[in-house]
Amino acid sequence: MDNKIEVIGIDHGWSGMKTIHEVFTSGCKEISTEPAFTENLLEYGGKYYKIGNRRLEVKDTKVTDENYYMLTLAAVAKELKIRGKKTAHVLLAVGLPLTRFGDEKKDFVSYLSKRKEVVFSFEKEKYHIFIENVCVYPQCYAAVPA
Repeated sequence: MDNKIEVIGIDHGWSGMKTIHEVFTSGCKEISTEPAFTENLLEYGGKYYKIGNRRLEVKDTKVTDENYYMLTLAAVAKELKIRGKKTAHVLLAVGLPLTRFGDEKKDFVSYLSKRKEVVFSFEKEKYHIFIENVCVYPQCYAAVPA
C-alpha cells in the first residue's frame, strides 16, 4: 500500500456536501435491508445507508448521530474513486459553517477521527482508509480575502 497521505477536502454543509470534484445533497437515510440498486449506497458496520436524496434537518450540532460520519465516508469514497484508489492514508480537511465553527471544531475533530482505520463499501466498491489527521476550517475559507 502507498503510504502517501491523500488530502481530502470536504465542506460539510447543511444543504450539500462538497469536495473538489463532487457536490451532493447532505442526505443520509439508514435502510433496513440491502437494496436492489447500489447508486449512492454506503455499507458500513453491517448497515446500509442511502446517500444524497432528501437533505437532513438542521440540528444544534452535526455530531449527535452518525449521519455526517456516513456522509464523510461517501465523500471520501467519491474522491478516492476519482484518484483510482481503494486504500489510502487520509488527511481530512473539513469545513464547518462560520456560525458554528468555534463551538463545534473540537467535537467535529473527535467525531471524524474516532476510528483511525475504517473499512466500508460505497456503490459495492470496498474501501479501506486510515485517518491520519482531521483539520477543521471555516466554510468558504479559501474565498476570504487576505
